Amino acid sequence: MKELKILYLFIFILGAILIIPTHIFPQPYFMPFRFPHYLEMMGSFSGVSWPVTFEIYHLTLLVIGIIGVINILGLIFPNMRTLAKLSSLIGLFLFSLMVLFFFFVFINVNISTAIIYGFYSIVLLIADILTFKALIKRRKAA
Repeated sequence: MKELKILYLFIFILGAILIIPTHIFPQPYFMPFRFPHYLEMMGSFSGVSWPVTFEIYHLTLLVIGIIGVINILGLIFPNMRTLAKLSSLIGLFLFSLMVLFFFFVFINVNISTAIIYGFYSIVLLIADILTFKALIKRRKAA
């Protein structure tokens, strides 16, 4: 469990490193980290217009944050483990879709951005799998 907490801290720090410079420095600095810029350039995605895609992007970020918080709370507090298992299960589905999106769809828009966020999605997926396994093992051990 301690290693998972360290992994989540690493994920948080890595996310800050990816996002903060894009909000501090103007374009053209840190362009590969500016996913929303390239999302706009992508145009219509599966018949969904740019503004709607941008809203989906924001909702996805919110869900990722909620999943992360619930997973961490499930690792810390035993009474949150059932909810954490559910959020982890949802995360498995969401993070798998993110990996597929970056490596099979978005890579045609901007390769460097797709690789950066694709690997970040893989890290999120690995953390979620490990969390799910740890929570299941805790249940069997209890």
